[in-house]
Amino acid sequence: MLKRIITNTAKQIRRSGWVAWSSVAVMALAFFVASIFGGLAYLSNLYIQFIETRDNVLVFFTVGTDPKVIEGLRTKWEALPQIRSIGFTSEEEAYNEYLAETEATSPVEHKLLSDYAEGARKLDSSLDIQLYSLDDLNKVRQILTDDIDTALANVDFDPTDPPIKPAIDDQTLEELRQVFSALRVGGAIVLALLFVIIFFFTLMTVEFRTYNRMEEIGVMQLVGGSLFYIRAPYILEGGFYGILGALISSLIIGAVGIGIFVLNPTSALAVFIHERISILPLPHIVWWGWILLVISQMLLGFLLGGISSFLAIRRYIK
Repeated sequence: MLKRIITNTAKQIRRSGWVAWSSVAVMALAFFVASIFGGLAYLSNLYIQFIETRDNVLVFFTVGTDPKVIEGLRTKWEALPQIRSIGFTSEEEAYNEYLAETEATSPVEHKLLSDYAEGARKLDSSLDIQLYSLDDLNKVRQILTDDIDTALANVDFDPTDPPIKPAIDDQTLEELRQVFSALRVGGAIVLALLFVIIFFFTLMTVEFRTYNRMEEIGVMQLVGGSLFYIRAPYILEGGFYGILGALISSLIIGAVGIGIFVLNPTSALAVFIHERISILPLPHIVWWGWILLVISQMLLGFLLGGISSFLAIRRYIK
């Protein structure tokens, strides 16, 4: 019986003609776009995690600030539940870091800095604060500002020096949060719409084929064909379109990836993408892991196509 079902399924696929290819094309396009948006959503989550593991807040102290003031603030802030860790960059370390940076970016400035006298080789020190979550950024900023105002209320310092305050790139961090949040929401909406489109397109395709074969189905029912025997070829046909569409989508993405990163790894696009994602904690996937990923997509395509086909034929084959 199973052999006859598979034979009937293959016959139906051959007889479907352009309808079959259009079903496969829609499946392939949907899985291609879904893979792109799913990958972008995954990378956005990794990038947010990367940002949250870096120093999110820098509090700079002018040269000559009393170390007791800095240490007192550091001790108080380390007790805050929103703060993961606090590092300290001394005046000498800040100078050396900037000196090393200018060596590659500005040779003239590097030469001037190198000529400074030993005692003058200092830049503003800083407390480098890392948060558990960027959601606490505004709250922590206000706490830091209030604590700094309180700590410096009775401290004498040169009025020509800039005020000590948290140096936070609020705009950049907030823009990143908004962009990645929008990307996640937009990706989820697009994925949902794609699967809805796949479902209804497969539904209409199966109903169209079923309606055109109502006479043949009626004869099969009259001669005693079971519901399972009549329905199974349609379900397998929808599943086949899902498998083939997912496979084609995976092959296209794989071919594009090989073309960019393997055949032409020094291209501007390959270098640009590599520089952006190399800083992320990407998992290492072996070759058979990629095969399992493709097989998982094919199984998802089979389920999506098979279920939509089953729901479609229930209206006609009862």
